[in-house]
Parts: sequence; structure tokens; C-alpha cells
Amino acid sequence: MKPLRVLLTLIMLAGTLSFAGAQQTNRALQSYQDRFRDATPEVKLQIVQTADLLPVSELGPLYVQALQFALSNSGQLSSDVLLQKIVLVAAQKVQEGGYSPAVGSLWSLFAELVDTTSRIAVLDALGGIGVGNKELVLDLNGWVQAQANLYRGGVMPDLPVLQRAVITLGKLGDVSAFPVLLDVQLAQTSGVITASARDAMKSLPGDYVEHAIQTVNRRTISNQLPALEFFLGDPDLTDEERARIAAGVMREAVRTSTRDLTDQSALRQVRFRAAQELIDIPYGPAADSLIRHLNMTFQSYDQGLITKTWVVDAITALGNTGSDAAATRLTRLLDLLNSYTENSRPYDTQIILAVVNSLGRLGNHEAYDALFYATLLDYPQIVKDAARAALAAVSR
Repeated sequence: MKPLRVLLTLIMLAGTLSFAGAQQTNRALQSYQDRFRDATPEVKLQIVQTADLLPVSELGPLYVQALQFALSNSGQLSSDVLLQKIVLVAAQKVQEGGYSPAVGSLWSLFAELVDTTSRIAVLDALGGIGVGNKELVLDLNGWVQAQANLYRGGVMPDLPVLQRAVITLGKLGDVSAFPVLLDVQLAQTSGVITASARDAMKSLPGDYVEHAIQTVNRRTISNQLPALEFFLGDPDLTDEERARIAAGVMREAVRTSTRDLTDQSALRQVRFRAAQELIDIPYGPAADSLIRHLNMTFQSYDQGLITKTWVVDAITALGNTGSDAAATRLTRLLDLLNSYTENSRPYDTQIILAVVNSLGRLGNHEAYDALFYATLLDYPQIVKDAARAALAAVSR
């Protein structure tokens, strides 16, 4: 029993010492806070600068008190250098101590501050202590988005602060910032900010390609094409990644309908751009979407809304998928074109050639009869030659 009593005694002693230590810490902290409350602004600054009886990690409430003091005098922040210094020191201290409860005070101050140095200090602190704070991310996303919109409207934001805000979004690491960081790059405020936004966007967790697809698809129809162009022009992406983006955007575009004529035109442009990307990049998973795209494109062509270039691109892209479904759809299309020609309703030669050549690339024997019949009809010689070449390909 004696060893047990000794152990219990040691535990009780440790608890007593811990409680005593906590009491001493509370007294020291309370002393600092009391002195700060009653001091002149000059002494307040000295207190936050020199408080060292406790580790900086235990002085968070003192620094929040300093931030709140500055906030209560927000009307003077633009001109009072002393207040700005108090903010600067307190922000640095809460960052150093990792005191996350200071986030709310810091953000409130950011909204009131006008001088660049203080705002950057606050953003640096927020980037250090705000990870996981959804409300902060939402607020900062909104602020950065507003700056990009202002720039587009001809209003010049505080560029150094905007750059640091972009960097802070990267540090916070919340994927909700992805579309905001994209908009910053599309706004092209400056090369430095664009580069910072790019780095921040690429540092966010998750699948970059999937983020890109969702970001394009969630934008208003009129704003989708610039975003799609941005991602398809990204030199860091592989061909397969660009094909995934094009296919993901095409998949959503062919499912989207709108009565607005302007949006209808914009949506067609999105589909056409995605199809162009898939012409040179074989990507089987895009086949079903490209079939729907082809159907819609032919309808627009027959209505005189688009030129045949887009029809040819739609056929060519589908012919690059290596898909049996693509071979079936293009075979049915060639059957239709053959019937037109048989009944003296010749169709456009370039379109017919695109179908024949695509069937040759697909190499599916299902197309044999339609291709063979094409060699017998009154097509231009260039079409007959292409049909014979395609026949050889599907007969292997």
C-alpha cells in the first residue's frame, strides 16, 4: 500500500504545483492587462513591446486587448502613427504566439486600416493563425474578389495589400479560394500579383484538374470561356490533364440549356473550344459528351447559326476517341449522308470527308458497309479515295 500512497501523493503534489503555476500565470497576465487598460497610448505600446514575464504564447489576451484598443479608436487609425504601431506589434505577437482567438479582432481591424504596412502585418498574422477558420476564408475571399472586380471597373486597388491577401489565401489552404484566385489572374492586375495568385492556387489541396473543371462549370455562362482558355493554356498541365478539363467542361456544357440567345451563343463557344482541344488529344471518356455535342452542332449548322468548321471539328474530335459508340454514331451519320447523295441531295464535301476519315481512324468493322457504299456513290474522287482508305483500315 505504501507505494500506492506515495504515487497518490506525487500526483496531488503535481496537481497543486500546476494549479499554482496557472494562478501565477493568470496573475501576471491580469497585471499586464490592468496596466495596459490604465496606461497612456505611449505606455500601452511599451507594454505590448516589452511584456516578457510570460511566454508570448500565453500573452494572447493582452495582444487582443491591444487590437481592441486600436479598433475602438478606428477613426484615428489613418493618422495616428502610435495606434498603427500598436497594431503592428500586437499582430506580430499573436502570429508569433499562434493565438487563433485573435482572428476576429484582426479581421475587424483590417477592414478599418488604410495604411499598407499595417494591413500587410494583419494579413501576415491571419495567414499564420487563421488556418481552418471558415469565416475568415469567406471574408477574405470576398475582399479579394471585390478588388479584382474593382480593377476590372477601372479602380486601382492597393496592389501590395492585394498581393499579400492572395498569398494569405494560399497559406489558409481552403479550396474555396480557387475560383477567386483564378479571377485575380484573369483580371491581370500586375505580373507579380498574377504570379502570386497562380502559386497560391496551385498550392491548394486536392485535384487541381477537378478544381479547374468545377470552377469553369460553376461560372456564369458568359464567363466560362475565358476560364476554360486559361486552364487549357496552362503550360504546366500535361496533354491528358488538358483533355480531362476539356472533357469535363464539355460534359456539363452539353447538359446545360438556356433560353437566353446570348448565353446560347456563349455556350456553343465553350463547346467548340473544348472540342478543339480534344481533336489532337485522344480521350475515350469524352465520347458520350462529344456525341451529344455533334448532334447539337449539326442542329445549329442546319439552322444556319454556325459555319461548317465547327461541324468538322466536332466530327474529328469524336473520331479521336477510339470509342465503339463513336464509330456507331459516325456510321449512322455516313448512312444519312449516303442517302442524301443517293437522292441527289449532295452534302458538303469537307463534312463527308471528316466523317470518312474519322471512321478510318476508329477502325471499327461496323462502318464497313457504309464506307463500301460510299465508294459506289457519285461522290467527288477525293471522297471515294478516302472511303477506300478507310475501308482498308476497318478491314484489318
